[in-house]
Amino acid sequence: MPSTKNLDRLDDALRDNATKYPNQLALWTARTEFADLANGISWSQLDRFVTNLAHQLSQTIGSAQGDKGNRRMVHAVTNSIEDVLVALACARAGLVEVPIDAAGGEAYVRRCREKANGFWIDHDLCCTLIAHATSMQVDSSVERPAIVRPDPNADALILWTSGSSGDPKGVVLSHKSLYLNAHAKLGAAEQDHSDRRLTVLSISHAYARTCDLGTWLLSACTLAITRGYDGWLDVAPSFQPTVANVVPSLAERLLHNPIGCDALQMLGCGGAALNGALFDAWTDRGVCVIQGYGLTETAPVISSQTRNDSIVGHAGALVESWEYRIDASDRLFVRGPCQMKRYLDDPIATASRINADGWLDTGDVVKRCEVTGQLRILGRADDRLVLTTGHTVDPLNLEKRVTELSGVKSAVVTAAAGGRKLILWIESDEPDAATMKAQIDAALAGFPTWERPSLIRTFTINEAERAIFFNHKGTPRRRRLLAHLGSQQ
Repeated sequence: MPSTKNLDRLDDALRDNATKYPNQLALWTARTEFADLANGISWSQLDRFVTNLAHQLSQTIGSAQGDKGNRRMVHAVTNSIEDVLVALACARAGLVEVPIDAAGGEAYVRRCREKANGFWIDHDLCCTLIAHATSMQVDSSVERPAIVRPDPNADALILWTSGSSGDPKGVVLSHKSLYLNAHAKLGAAEQDHSDRRLTVLSISHAYARTCDLGTWLLSACTLAITRGYDGWLDVAPSFQPTVANVVPSLAERLLHNPIGCDALQMLGCGGAALNGALFDAWTDRGVCVIQGYGLTETAPVISSQTRNDSIVGHAGALVESWEYRIDASDRLFVRGPCQMKRYLDDPIATASRINADGWLDTGDVVKRCEVTGQLRILGRADDRLVLTTGHTVDPLNLEKRVTELSGVKSAVVTAAAGGRKLILWIESDEPDAATMKAQIDAALAGFPTWERPSLIRTFTINEAERAIFFNHKGTPRRRRLLAHLGSQQ
């Protein structure tokens, strides 16, 4: 692993790479307006450009908010080159970046934007600022005031996770926590400056933010960025990645159509566990599958496998910097410098997640192998669903919203076969299915796209059996009811 001595911010690594590997390809792109190499941007060019864009962002936000502003820079992320440049420039300028996944839909972006209460940079303004930064590259007369290096412990990034109330919660992470977690991940899943990393997961989420962007900066490899399966098909054949991170549903699609996988050596899989058949199939192709475990609140990596201990059904040993304890019910608690500082503007939620001694409740039930130290994730201690797309969904939020509708007696949400999508089961007095669906779609319009059920099915429970599947308050006995509904399909 490359030396990272005396570094405590990811931006330090960018500066270091510009010195050590000035002419090496840092960011692969066919865009020519800010590239200095035939196939993209060198580390030295990237470093200069980030400084220029940092000035543009600072001046823009400073003019809009003044000295009393919270210096939060909010933007919607589509996994473009611009998104990477803005992320790097925010870190250099000491701005608090608040990326929002545009794939969540307009209502989701709007809710996160309102909660962030920062300076909104839309696509047009972003392009304007990048154009100004580009002009600064060639005009040496442009005044560039010194940039004050941010405190490593200062707020750096706010990511979004599902809240128990149905509203997204902002997770506040520091520069140091992001650096330490990326360093820990790189120590487990080693790579170096000769690797080619293709990012296809949203960098508005913790997994790609640390395990793609963070490890890219610390390893000084070459990065290409796109989004999803279609993006992979567009970019991978030309780029020929050696390392990539995916979620199980994407791993399965690529296995059946391995375009651009010829050079692939290491495939990270997160968000949910990869099943044994897929794990073995990728291994048989000569690709090392690295699985891990973590939470947005832990930046996110808690554990990770290495190239030497990759085994199916496990999530690796705890990475450096974490303390842990597992209680009598096998619930995992962790503590360390990588964990979040707080939930944004929500001290009550923060206190319920991190106790007075600093222990963060993961909410997951685990077993730890005493021989290998690897964790096995047995499931959630609550009712949250983990989809193979990597998203975690609280079904109670959806169920509460749906049962508030006229004509709905009860509702339960579960994952569909394959784990990619959601099924909503409703017990309803509304005879017209189209009317009911329209009401449900309207009620859930504010939820991110991945939390909206793809299928709606109806069920009935006769009065004689009602006590079996509902308690005296009328609340569903979830597991028993879902097992019954599953047997009826």
